[in-house]
Amino acid sequence: MKKKIEIRELAEQYLAAADTVTLRIGERNEALKFTLPHSKRAAALKRELGILYRERRDAVETARRLFAYCA
Repeated sequence: MKKKIEIRELAEQYLAAADTVTLRIGERNEALKFTLPHSKRAAALKRELGILYRERRDAVETARRLFAYCA
């Protein structure tokens, strides 16, 4: 039983991490609005966004699997 509680807590930590990444995505999207479309800065922001979206997807997927394991 204790192991399931620890796994559930880990899943919740992954969801919290996904929330943090979501905030970072919002910051980058906001900065992108005020950046010239074909500038180096825009390209860098788009690269960062791609990485952040993958990080968030992975964190949410990991949390989902952990929660399913506890069910």
